Amino acid sequence: MANSGVKMGGDSISVAITGASSGIGRALALEFAKNHKSITLHIAGRNEARLQESKEQILLCNPTAKVLLQCFDVSSEKAVKQWCENIFQSRVDIVIMNAGVAMGEEQSAAKHSEICKINALGVAFGSFYALESMSRQEVISGKRGQIVLISSIAALLALPNAPSYSASKIFVKTLGESLSVGQSEVCVTTICPGFIRTPLTQFIHPLVPQMSIESAVRKMYKVIIKGRRFYAFPWWLAFGARFYNVLPFWFKRAFVRMFHTMGSL
Repeated sequence: MANSGVKMGGDSISVAITGASSGIGRALALEFAKNHKSITLHIAGRNEARLQESKEQILLCNPTAKVLLQCFDVSSEKAVKQWCENIFQSRVDIVIMNAGVAMGEEQSAAKHSEICKINALGVAFGSFYALESMSRQEVISGKRGQIVLISSIAALLALPNAPSYSASKIFVKTLGESLSVGQSEVCVTTICPGFIRTPLTQFIHPLVPQMSIESAVRKMYKVIIKGRRFYAFPWWLAFGARFYNVLPFWFKRAFVRMFHTMGSL
């Protein structure tokens, strides 16, 4: 098991998070702020007002935290490159590529295109530029830093109403695995969470079980700190997804028609 060199609740730490204006990104920023008194948080998102709200919540949680904001769209390679150049002017221990959008109720080609650009290309841009910058950092506890890619259980289970979302998350999972096995000095962690109650999952059918964002983020934080390479949860859903994938196609289609309860993601 790799280790990021960061001790829970201990060392001074610098963390950068995309998609931090709400949902998982904001909750992860708060979790890090709770557990590290001496912390620098670079939080990024598309909505400046909501980013400011995230900053205010972080400072309420940890008044000693240094919080730096940058508003941009991760689908712009130029903007992502500039962000990485800005944050890596000093050491960054962990970069969390979390920005993403879900399907919702709109099933247009334009929406599918947006999802692919943000969820796949946005993560790729950030991962490559962060890896390039981290590779030049000093080695601490055997690592130059850690990159975390937030994928989804949809990377293990193709959701019938969300082809672009599922495909983009498969891309992220594969990217993370490839980056992880391709080098060893930067720890690359890929996390595939199940359904979490956030603004992104508001269109999911109420019968589909969803985790609270607080419990999900606590799990994710521990996985990141331990420097694990891959983590999918909850375990029963990850196991069920793998079982579903070995079923014949006709059975999958019949299953989807019978249990058309997952809504749109």
